[in-house]
Amino acid sequence: MTTSLRSALASMVADETLLPEGEHDQWAMAGDGGPLPAAVLAPGSEDELAGILGKSSEEGWRVLPAGLGRWLNGGGPSEADLVVSTRRMTQVREYEPADLTFTAGSGLSLKELHEKTDPHGQWLPLDPPGSHSGSLGAAVALGMAGPLRHLYGTPRDHVLGLTMVAGDGRVLRWGGRVVKNVAGFDLTRLTVGSWGSLGVVTSVSARLFPIPESDVTLAFPGSSVAELLPKARVAALSPLPLAAVELLDSLDPGDEAPGPALVVRLLGSAAQVDEMESRIVRDLGQSDGGTRRLQGDMSRALQRRLEDWEGGSHLSARLSLLPSKLGTLLEEVEGLRPLVVGWSEPGATMALSAHVGAGVVRLRVSKLPAREEALEPWITALRDLRGRMEDQGGSLVLSSGPPGLMREVGPWGTPGPERHLLEGLKAEFDPAGILASGRLNLP
Repeated sequence: MTTSLRSALASMVADETLLPEGEHDQWAMAGDGGPLPAAVLAPGSEDELAGILGKSSEEGWRVLPAGLGRWLNGGGPSEADLVVSTRRMTQVREYEPADLTFTAGSGLSLKELHEKTDPHGQWLPLDPPGSHSGSLGAAVALGMAGPLRHLYGTPRDHVLGLTMVAGDGRVLRWGGRVVKNVAGFDLTRLTVGSWGSLGVVTSVSARLFPIPESDVTLAFPGSSVAELLPKARVAALSPLPLAAVELLDSLDPGDEAPGPALVVRLLGSAAQVDEMESRIVRDLGQSDGGTRRLQGDMSRALQRRLEDWEGGSHLSARLSLLPSKLGTLLEEVEGLRPLVVGWSEPGATMALSAHVGAGVVRLRVSKLPAREEALEPWITALRDLRGRMEDQGGSLVLSSGPPGLMREVGPWGTPGPERHLLEGLKAEFDPAGILASGRLNLP
């Protein structure tokens, strides 16, 4: 099928759109060693992409949408004949610094976007995992956010409008570049976080923010996350506009002071940050010292490490419960630690990081067993943990892991009552069901 499929595509797209077969390795659909697509395409326009998806819908070719390929293995294995990348759609179509808004092609990296807006003293405060290397469209399609969600929210809170090519080749435009838009169904927010299951995002309009004058991170040490949890709750519920409130069982191993810490980031004018620092130190009862203070470049360097926190892990997962149940969530995750000692390779490590205000815990594990049969205790434990999470109204999503574990546990969990709604939306925007097979528990 590979030869005939590539021949059919070569006759309908520009030469630069169809990538050489030798470049396919970086587009493995389940991480290194995963299955390779029969073809990888990087269309240069919405019209060309519409033609590709329209033909794919007619022929039943399965398509996995992608940006720059940085998060391609997120969400588990996906069976696809084609990977369609937006990496050539990078034009900044409109940018009005006075309006704090822009419209750009979805293939533009977040780093490149920052380079465009930084000279004007503006930024887009999105910090998904590995955000500097990922594309704008992928960040929107996956809907992921990092520590800055505490103050600035998630991609849904920033996107004003977008263009998407649906699974059947229709070009759809929703929203615009104004903060207030027409009433009705908010299809823009529907698309954010849809994991490419409804269509391929080709351009994004979003709001920007002034770059803060002062950037300070405070690290409050503790003997354990359980001991720090009461302080973390105080910080998360503070009326102060704290940019991030993170609870870590260990700061980066390369850091000067590893160990559990409550990390609070302060952004604003110099006077605002000084006032917030004074008040949060007092509110947390840290006036006797012991707080580690990072400012400017040092603060930003720590935050970049938190953005890349899951990088290089053998297993990464995100668990969520109501923020009021964060203690329960942390205890559940800690219950996996004996497996690191008894059922992992020598030198294995486990770490957790919590978005305190959102009730989200990130888990990373290195050096899981190399033999698939040795993964059985992990498979059983993760299944049971997911069941307990879902019984309490929460979730466990596996971002990445060994193929056998991802296959047996599944990335997404048990479909809820919203499944029928998701399937109806899928049928409307992708009637042939060619896009992002397996994502969000959709066929």
